[in-house]
Amino acid sequence: KNQGAVKTLVVRESFATKEVQLVFITRTAQLPRKNELLTEIKQLLPEVVSVMQNINPQKTSLIWGEETQLLMGKESITERLGDVSFELSARAFFQMNPLQTKVLYDEVKKALALSPNETLVDAYCGVGTIGLYVGKDAKEIRGMDTVAEAVADAKINAKKAGRNAIYTTGKAETVILKWLKEGFSFDALVVDPPRTGLDEALIKTILKYRPAKFVYVSCNPSTLARDLVTLTKAYRVEYIRSVDMFPQTARVEAVVKLVRRV
Repeated sequence: KNQGAVKTLVVRESFATKEVQLVFITRTAQLPRKNELLTEIKQLLPEVVSVMQNINPQKTSLIWGEETQLLMGKESITERLGDVSFELSARAFFQMNPLQTKVLYDEVKKALALSPNETLVDAYCGVGTIGLYVGKDAKEIRGMDTVAEAVADAKINAKKAGRNAIYTTGKAETVILKWLKEGFSFDALVVDPPRTGLDEALIKTILKYRPAKFVYVSCNPSTLARDLVTLTKAYRVEYIRSVDMFPQTARVEAVVKLVRRV
């Protein structure tokens, strides 16, 4: 009925640190009995180190609104993959199965096989997870995401990891084209798009500039298959490795190694 204040409660727990973040997604800026609620959380749930409020007044299927504010504690929680720590703010995407995430990203790392003198573009970078994890030896990492908070997290994560990385807010197809026009060239590309797959404009850019190394990480086999029909005009699929992120569900991730056709 689109009444009341709280629409959704998002709970996120760090596998590495056990820190918990609560996000109240509300229809209005006002959260009734907020102070009492925060007092109860502090007393009964000491593992909760971050309480946020995201405001989404729209009657829509989208969970998140544009405005997020801190109610208590800190703005992010810390997760770790291998030797890299990641700060995760409320709207920043991060894989929900950390044990299998490492398996997934190890497959990406193997498929890319980056050399120290190579540059990597991490499209749909989120908080920088893939690029920072696989690009330890890369000359430079660049990434972009449409969520500004995630990009801010990525910059912090890159600094903490000691990586030579540049992150910016924007659509992959727009930012990559801008970089290329400015004279930047890259050796490797990794894409991890949402379930809708790659934007048509990004596919055209990939086909035009054809980076030597290309790995596609997919969470949706149907859009992956659709995109590969076009991408295989310039690339050959060397292999597809599936990773079961959510056991006993119909969902599966796929890591595709693409080799540029001569």
